[in-house]
Amino acid sequence: MHPLASDQRQPESVAVRIFAPAKLNLFLHVLGRRPEDGLHALQSLFVFLSLGDEVTFSPAEQNDLRMTPDMDVAREQNLAWRALSLVQGFAPELPSVQVSVDKVIPTEAGLGGGTADAAAVVHWAEQYGYQRTGQTADIRSSLAGLGADMPPAMDQKARLWTGSGDQPGPRVLGLSGIPVLLLKPPTGVSTRACFTGLKGQFSPPVDWHPDASARDQIIAARNDLEAPAQTLNPEIATALASLGALPGVWLVRMTGSGSACFALFDEKGPRDAALIQLRQALPTWWSAAADIL
Repeated sequence: MHPLASDQRQPESVAVRIFAPAKLNLFLHVLGRRPEDGLHALQSLFVFLSLGDEVTFSPAEQNDLRMTPDMDVAREQNLAWRALSLVQGFAPELPSVQVSVDKVIPTEAGLGGGTADAAAVVHWAEQYGYQRTGQTADIRSSLAGLGADMPPAMDQKARLWTGSGDQPGPRVLGLSGIPVLLLKPPTGVSTRACFTGLKGQFSPPVDWHPDASARDQIIAARNDLEAPAQTLNPEIATALASLGALPGVWLVRMTGSGSACFALFDEKGPRDAALIQLRQALPTWWSAAADIL
């Protein structure tokens, strides 16, 4: 019997809601190209935020996907839909569901919205299997190739990642609760173009010391994609400068391949005041407050 199967299984009758948090890359070093596959070798510190999408799984006669607002993305390209097809191919006893995604995470932001929704599908499948059988099938390894951010998105812990972003490293403790301010220009940037814009200017890895100050090591690191992203989209430079001018900030950086940027604070009060200031100064830009989980 498949690990998710149960001869006592009954169809789901209650909707299940799963939170799909946005991610931040507190730093991202591009180490070079891997000779075996040509992919870029990375080192990054992933954290997850109290801001994210809400993904609801409701009983249905056949699979369906609804996005609010509609992201105008073909189903075949939607990561949540692809994840649903994959997990049900791996575990065909999973029920048909309507997947309803209330989108909060903006697109083309480097905040991992697509992989967050796909990871929520994995967490729903795992929860279903555990409730039915008391055990969970290894769905994650089957879906790790769905996107470079999928393994961190399924993990949802503050952790160092290497490889192409898919090899887990040590947990990083002491970051939970840090106030974050997010700012994204109206325009995005192409991930492929960012990597192309590096032009072979690679970085050494961070020699991470778990007993040393995480804050000092994060400050000393960088996002290697910031410079090419700013060349492609000068509004990113404006976002970084706007965040850097705010009082109470101890780190300003772009996340992933952009175009969202973030500022880290010691206290929520200055962060919340800064959010009001940003929304007055840049009313057409997306901005939000969150905390590191």
